[in-house]
Amino acid sequence: MRPVRNLGTREFRLMPSDRIAWESVGCPLCGARGDDEFLRAAGDDGGEYRLGRCRACGFVFLNPRPDEATVGLLYSADYSPYQPPARRRRGFVRRLRDHVVGRGERTLSDRIPVKPGGVLLDYGCGAGAFAAEMRERGWNAIGMDFSPHAAATARAHYGLRVIEGTLPHPAVAPDSFDAITLRMVLEHVHDPLKLLRAAADVLRPGGWLYVCVPNLSAWGFRAFGGAWFPLRLPWHLLHFTHKTLRRAVEACGLAVETIATGGHSNWMGWSVDRAARERSEWWLRAARVKFVRSALARWTRWTGQGDELCLLARKPLALPAEARRAA
Repeated sequence: MRPVRNLGTREFRLMPSDRIAWESVGCPLCGARGDDEFLRAAGDDGGEYRLGRCRACGFVFLNPRPDEATVGLLYSADYSPYQPPARRRRGFVRRLRDHVVGRGERTLSDRIPVKPGGVLLDYGCGAGAFAAEMRERGWNAIGMDFSPHAAATARAHYGLRVIEGTLPHPAVAPDSFDAITLRMVLEHVHDPLKLLRAAADVLRPGGWLYVCVPNLSAWGFRAFGGAWFPLRLPWHLLHFTHKTLRRAVEACGLAVETIATGGHSNWMGWSVDRAARERSEWWLRAARVKFVRSALARWTRWTGQGDELCLLARKPLALPAEARRAA
């Protein structure tokens, strides 16, 4: 067991790395064998991990990686997304900004029209905050998570209905949902196409899919390299760009409506802190100032180079025959 510095919550915890089984794999996106080393970087546990780039399609993925039987050991009860958010007081400046420009940033999920009686599945719901927010917008929101602890937290804290497990799931019938959200989930899974096909199957015709993943084509990755916070090794198995995320979603018969990027000042700050421990450039010292890192995060979003990659897609009224055969 090794101590892990979780930069997202500023907490230490133990990672059972001695019990994880590691496997070398082909490309999770196209299935081709053979990759070139893309990057070696330190993980949150201080270990070194290798990212490979598929020679056939260019997809980047952790290789070797934890196998499916033991990867759950990385997600203990104190994993930060499983904790209910702390209530924070909003200061005068934040209240003024919310009054002038509206509370919070608009995201692609805001473009999904709320259908009266519409059912939304927040897959990988964690502690349930986003599903609860979507319920407030008018959705019949249901959570789903493979962690019993996360499911219990979402039920207790928000009174949500939560399904334990993954897709496909015997309790979830085809054409069950009007919308499915996959926020910071797809990068964690072993078989992204299996999950996306299962999501397409349980969406109703015309239903919406909202996906968010870290953006490997972000300015932040180019600037910080292995110190870029959203790498989150070894938790993040898959690393998407605009091109590879679109390819994955379209391969499952869904029609991509739009792709956008988002910037996070916290992610920017944690990346800066990591890089500043390894390098001494003047701009890294300047970027440790909250205003500067917030400005950087906004600039990357405005220029389409943000750390977060978000995609909005719809299920056609009839899936193409090739997609039905693949599913």
